[in-house]
Amino acid sequence: MPILYPVTDRTRLRVRYELEAATKWIEHLTSFEACQRAYVTPRDLSGLGASRFGTGEVLDEAGQVIAHISYNGRLWSPLPWSPDMRPLAEAPEI
Repeated sequence: MPILYPVTDRTRLRVRYELEAATKWIEHLTSFEACQRAYVTPRDLSGLGASRFGTGEVLDEAGQVIAHISYNGRLWSPLPWSPDMRPLAEAPEI
């Protein structure tokens, strides 16, 4: 499942996730891998499991959700999940 439109080095992305009833933002990211890493770092530092540390959403400059990051760090299409769906990118090496 492809991303809905191309992302270039000029695209600015941000990641949104929920942590302890607070919305957290990581901004000024320039690649999907940077978004994945930006999500994985606070996840690891939190020490929380998947049931307490929510998934991440990747948003573009217009505020559109263009991808999701699962707890394991994989990048997914923003389209509804289906059994045959494959990740857009595996989790980055840390």
